[in-house]
Amino acid sequence: MRKWTNNLIAILLLIASMYLIPSCSDDESQGPVPVIFSFAPSRGLIGEEVTIVGNNFIPEVSPKEAYGPHANTSIVKFNGVVAEAEYVYQDSIGKQHINTVVPEGATSGPISIIAMGNVVTSTEDFIVTIPNYLPNVTVSTVSSYGGIDVDIDASGNLYVANNDRFEIVKITPDGSMTTLWSSSEQEMILGITLDENDNIYSTIEQTIRKISPDGAVSILAGTSTPGFADGSGENARFWFPFGITTDMDGNVYTADLLNYRIRKITVDGIVTTLAGSTQGYSDGQGDQARFSNPIDVTLDNQGNLFVTDGAKIRKITPDGLVSTIAGTTNGYLDGSVNTAQFGDLWGIAVDPSGNIYTCDAGNYVVRKISLNGTVMTVAGSTFGHKDGPGEFARFGQTLGLTLDLAGALYLTQGGGLGTVRKIVLD
Repeated sequence: MRKWTNNLIAILLLIASMYLIPSCSDDESQGPVPVIFSFAPSRGLIGEEVTIVGNNFIPEVSPKEAYGPHANTSIVKFNGVVAEAEYVYQDSIGKQHINTVVPEGATSGPISIIAMGNVVTSTEDFIVTIPNYLPNVTVSTVSSYGGIDVDIDASGNLYVANNDRFEIVKITPDGSMTTLWSSSEQEMILGITLDENDNIYSTIEQTIRKISPDGAVSILAGTSTPGFADGSGENARFWFPFGITTDMDGNVYTADLLNYRIRKITVDGIVTTLAGSTQGYSDGQGDQARFSNPIDVTLDNQGNLFVTDGAKIRKITPDGLVSTIAGTTNGYLDGSVNTAQFGDLWGIAVDPSGNIYTCDAGNYVVRKISLNGTVMTVAGSTFGHKDGPGEFARFGQTLGLTLDLAGALYLTQGGGLGTVRKIVLD
């Protein structure tokens, strides 16, 4: 009996000590609770870079230690799958961010971070994008010289507008290069196109320039002064005209970027406004329509004009009616034109059948909008430079785009990857 009583007293003393002796509980050993303010982008491919903004990913860094990078001690997961996250940056007191990459095997779901013994989970899901690739596509590099825009003639000669070197260069199929125009004054060149007679038209500063086959350079319309005015030749005003195209009659069309309008220039240099007014987004007739970020233009065989406008593709009929034919919000989603999402759209081209191809610079891919209203990914994945099958190819920001007579696509790319790429659709 005494032995049993002694054991009971020992057990009671042990239990009491758990309350009386200061403990190293989990709560007291844990650091500040991490928080996630936001992450961007909200959707992307496997391998996509994602920035997570919040706080307490690592212990707060003193101002003396500055922005960073600082070694990351937290664990980042995409719907439970661990991602690489080597560094944390201290943006300010109470604000940090992590740059990470969507890991292999990740699926759509929340992002979670385990830091200093605590876990935080995002309130919004990250959507893992699964592109619907066009089959039998091959990507190659055709020139190590690149630029912001490109066009091609019937003989296969490429014409590249290079905004870094302030020049227009012709590249023959055998790789020989000839400089057709250059600016000692470092004039900004944004777009290039050829007409049926191999005249070159280019948007340079606030003007539309023409280079004839014999090399003569002239200003078709505009002056060095930015502004907005319709009229003849030097009486017209543009404000950074960007993408440019021509019709069978030699008329020129351009996306007048900072005027948020689409302009037409006749062979005689008479400038008129087809559509647009102030910045915004609305469909409608002529000046009742609004554009947000018109970059490039192209024409189909029926005289319809197509415009890349932010995350949407707009159509202008010959009588000036503007409609949206594809795109919703910014993102990346293939499927119906009514639900598809694009990033930052740049170059655009239309094949003889009416299929539309566009450079989705924000997603580093080329997309196709078929006549049946379906959006697919032609080629590209995450940022980089890689030739091969379409789904494995990599581009920088996809910029200028053109089609040759055989239906192959040629594009220029940004991100320091100045080359011309070719996409063959089998």
